[in-house]
Amino acid sequence: MAQSTRAAASARAAQMRAEEARKDRRRKNLIAAVVVVIVVIIAVVLGAVIANRPSGAGSAAGSGASALQKLTSIPAATLDDAAAPSPQQAPAKLDGATEIKVDGKPQVLYVGAEYCPFCAVERWALIGALSRFGTFSGITETTSSSTDVHPDTPTFSFVNAKYQSDYVSLKTVETQDREGKPLQSLEGDAAALFQKYNTGGSIPWINYGGTNATTGATVDSTAFDGKTYDQIIDGILDPNSDLGKTVLPAVNVITAQICQQNGGKPSNVCTAAGVQSASVLLKR
Repeated sequence: MAQSTRAAASARAAQMRAEEARKDRRRKNLIAAVVVVIVVIIAVVLGAVIANRPSGAGSAAGSGASALQKLTSIPAATLDDAAAPSPQQAPAKLDGATEIKVDGKPQVLYVGAEYCPFCAVERWALIGALSRFGTFSGITETTSSSTDVHPDTPTFSFVNAKYQSDYVSLKTVETQDREGKPLQSLEGDAAALFQKYNTGGSIPWINYGGTNATTGATVDSTAFDGKTYDQIIDGILDPNSDLGKTVLPAVNVITAQICQQNGGKPSNVCTAAGVQSASVLLKR
C-alpha cells in the first residue's frame, strides 16, 4: 500500500513537473514572439524615417542646417568685399518678354531638379541673394546625383520650401528627385515661359520678373568638388577663396537684378556697394 501511494505521489510530481515545463516553454515562446514583433515594429519605423529623410541626406548633410543659417545671413561687408561679377553671371534680357508680378512684386521663377549638379551649386547663390529680401522656411538638405558629373554636391532642395518677402515673389519647381524620378510639375504660365525662352530645356533656369533669365549655373561648379557643407559655406564667406570669388559676385548680381525690377527696395540692400557695382552689368 505504501509503495502504491509513493508511486502515485511520484507520478503526480512528474506530471506537475511536466506541466510546469510546458508552461515555461509557452512563456518563452510568448516572450520570443513579442520580441520578434517589437523588432519588426522598430524596423518598420526606422524604414519610414529613412524613407522620409531628404534624398541624398547622407554624410555630407550632417552640417547642412548650420551652413544654411550662415548662407541666409551673409554679412553685408562680406558681399561688399566680393569681386565684381562677370558678364556671364548677369541675367540676360529676353526679347519681347513682359513683366511678371505677383501682388505687385516681381516674380523669380526657379526651375531645376534635385539630381542636377549645376542646380545644386546655383541654389547656394540664389538662396543667398533672396535672403536679402525675405525669409525661407522648409528648405531641406540633399546632394546632387551620385552618378552625374560633380557627384554628391552638397546643396538644398526647394520642394517643401516657402518664402516670404515684401519685395519679391518666388516660385520654385524641382522637376525630378535625386534619382531622376518625376517630382514636381511645371505647369501653366511657368511652363509656357520656360518653353518659350528655354527651348533646349536646360536647367537650372531662373527667370527674373519675366524679362531676364539665366540658363545653367552662373557659378563655378568645380569650386564645390569634394567639399562638405562646412567647407562650402566657409569658402563662400571668404571673398578671396575660389568659392567666394564665384558665389559672392553671383549673389550680388542676382540682388542687383531684383532691385532693378522692384524699384530699389529695400534701400539698404539695393544701395550696398557690392550691389551697385554689380548693377553696372545690367545697364549694358
